[in-house]
Amino acid sequence: MKTLETNDWIILNTIIYKVYTMEDFDEMRKELLEQLKLLVDFDSADFYLASAGDEKKLDRPVMYNCDSNLSELYEQLDYSRGIMYSGKSIVYRETDIISDDMRVKTEYYQKVYKPNNWHYSLQMIMAKEKKFLGVVTMYRNIGKNDFSHDEVFLVDTLKDHMAYRLWQQKQSRMQ
Repeated sequence: MKTLETNDWIILNTIIYKVYTMEDFDEMRKELLEQLKLLVDFDSADFYLASAGDEKKLDRPVMYNCDSNLSELYEQLDYSRGIMYSGKSIVYRETDIISDDMRVKTEYYQKVYKPNNWHYSLQMIMAKEKKFLGVVTMYRNIGKNDFSHDEVFLVDTLKDHMAYRLWQQKQSRMQ
């Protein structure tokens, strides 16, 4: 594992500070994606929340360099839904759960990844008290390498902070 540079720690600290202090929730989510780009190389990203009415539905996307809301395709075709709705916060590369050879043959890859020129993804699933709260997915274009273990580690340092902020937001909307 590489040693984190001073700049990485400063960016991580800034992200965490903004997660807790930005009042506008959607602006905080947009800022998160923009700041993450400084730590992790990705070409596109999206940040979905669990639907208020049904935590097994995706809602209110914030996009970074993405053209459209893909939540319906995610829900119909995504083979990683079991992980997403497990009630646990986790960060993983898609290639950690399915081999690249198998993945490129799936309908999900063909209908979501290929049209967007994506090949790899890194997901941060956020949950608290066994409730799915949201998901951030970062994508890399075809021709680039998969996300590294160091990048997984960097994103993993943020998952509990993000889960707590999403939980706070959910609680405040219920009051």
